[in-house]
Amino acid sequence: MDASLRTFGRWTLPLLASALLLLGCGTQESAVTVTTEPPAPSESPQDRNLRIREQLLQLGCTTNSCLQTYFACQDGTLTGDPCLFYREHPLP
Repeated sequence: MDASLRTFGRWTLPLLASALLLLGCGTQESAVTVTTEPPAPSESPQDRNLRIREQLLQLGCTTNSCLQTYFACQDGTLTGDPCLFYREHPLP
């Protein structure tokens, strides 16, 4: 009988603590209402490239080679000194 009381005592405290924790988590006083906005329509890769091209033209990158170099640097297929313009004008 003495051993069963020790076993009961050993599990009583953790069970009570767990029950109190669960009761505390269920209170409605701390509930927060979260509103979300609908996701923005995603931009297609073609639309993104056209937007970037227009921004590059405004920055003075007007030749075909400049545009191709910029996109090659952006893709990572070209690195080094030719990518100086890309590093100085990062576009989202």
